[in-house]
Amino acid sequence: MKPRSPDTDPWAEALQFELLRKAGPLRRLEIAGELTALAWNAARAALDRRYPHETQDQRDRRFLTQIYGRRLAREFIVQRQKRQGPKNKSAAP
Repeated sequence: MKPRSPDTDPWAEALQFELLRKAGPLRRLEIAGELTALAWNAARAALDRRYPHETQDQRDRRFLTQIYGRRLAREFIVQRQKRQGPKNKSAAP
């Protein structure tokens, strides 16, 4: 089998696929969720490092805009502020 990733040894890739097949659908779904959370957390940490001068609400809006687009990000922030009250007036949409 030709490796799918140029930086992974073919034996390691074959073993990974074998383990994933044996894991079953529920465990594969759990793994997908864990990898998604890892990626989101890494993206959030990168925004925190790149924009340390912004408030958490501003970075939330920036992150949500990148993921879902401006309209949905604004809608999310508005709904959160209705429930919690604004954390920072300058971060209002």
